[in-house]
Amino acid sequence: MNQQPRSLLMISLLSTIARFAGVGLNFAVAIVLTRHLPMAEAGMVFMLMTLVTGVSLFSRLGVEQWLVRDVARLPVEQMAVQAQHLRDAYRMVMVSSGIFMLGWLVFTPLVQHWLFDDLIKIEALLLAGTGIVTFNLVMMNAAFLKAVRHTSPSILVQNSLPAISYMLLLLVFWQGFQHEQHYLWLYMVSLALAGIASFYWLRPWWQHFQPLSPPSLTIREVLRQSLPLAPVSFFSFLMLWADTLMTGWLLSNEDVALFTVAARLSFVSLFFLGALDATIYPRLLAIQQHQAARLPRFFWQATLLVAGVLGIVTLILLLMGEILLEVFRPEYRQAASTLALLLVAQLVRALSLTFSFMFIIRAQVRFLNSLLMLALLVNIVANLLLIPRYGIEGAAMATLVANLLMTGAIAFLFFHKRLLREPEPATQGTPC
Repeated sequence: MNQQPRSLLMISLLSTIARFAGVGLNFAVAIVLTRHLPMAEAGMVFMLMTLVTGVSLFSRLGVEQWLVRDVARLPVEQMAVQAQHLRDAYRMVMVSSGIFMLGWLVFTPLVQHWLFDDLIKIEALLLAGTGIVTFNLVMMNAAFLKAVRHTSPSILVQNSLPAISYMLLLLVFWQGFQHEQHYLWLYMVSLALAGIASFYWLRPWWQHFQPLSPPSLTIREVLRQSLPLAPVSFFSFLMLWADTLMTGWLLSNEDVALFTVAARLSFVSLFFLGALDATIYPRLLAIQQHQAARLPRFFWQATLLVAGVLGIVTLILLLMGEILLEVFRPEYRQAASTLALLLVAQLVRALSLTFSFMFIIRAQVRFLNSLLMLALLVNIVANLLLIPRYGIEGAAMATLVANLLMTGAIAFLFFHKRLLREPEPATQGTPC
């Protein structure tokens, strides 16, 4: 019984180290951009990154959550079945990505005006739509590695590969990346390189990718299973995504740069949360499937681990906030209060992580989805009320208010429905 906590701690530590490497690389890219571009142009490239990653997330329609849930429950030796699930996921995501890319083309003129103040070149914005499919390749491969418990490679693929690709291209084209918005073109090429490179970590499964074999699930069947999980996937990104977009809509590109830098620093805590997510969730699924009696003990160990790690990370970042902001440029120190609010908001959100997992495991996702949608609506309304009055601090306040509501409601419903108890077969929810 004592071996499990040590195993969880060790794997979490390795995952956190891998996640920290990704944090460092992403910050290196952000620092290069903020120090070599005017604030308005830095805000523009950050906004484009936010748009591409956000639209890519929506286009996946929860497929990565379905992939992790179903593959994590398979025995590790069933590599052919695992690969078949990944192929089914690819087919679904390629179709949905194509549909969202068409939508990107249609709305490009409006996005250019509303979010970029007509400063971004229309050609660059149009081509950025290709980032939807290339970034989705990175995320699907990372999700698969997470499901098969290759935790550190999963984290490196998801967080480090895009940053490494972008940094290498910036170094190769160092003399000219600042001119004629070349940094935008390099970002799009970097996503394509990252998508191709991510297949390297799937080498053990290459032999099981048989293009001529029929799919085990149709696109409609995958969509039916993944769509109920989509809000869970969306919410991990959606609030800060909405905050950034509304900041760009209601304020200037300079304000977008300030808010985005503060948000990126607050993402440090989310990177640690992601490392814990990648460690805990597949093991929670496996324990529930094969050793249900151990589930409560493991659940509370994981919950305490999340609270402890994220609490320490948040405290350190709060103490070092202004110093970290000044690394980007002295002008970014004015975002210190925004950073503090976002850090507290991320800590509040982190406390709901393991509780949310149990809604998925117990096939109670519809309740979780309702709470997430309510929190998002509160976030949007709070943004509309607070940003005009408080600027970027208002966007951070909106995130904090929504996260408080979400975490409190999830915890209340978790205890009310007694999700740690094994349900009777007759009362168990319909799998989603």
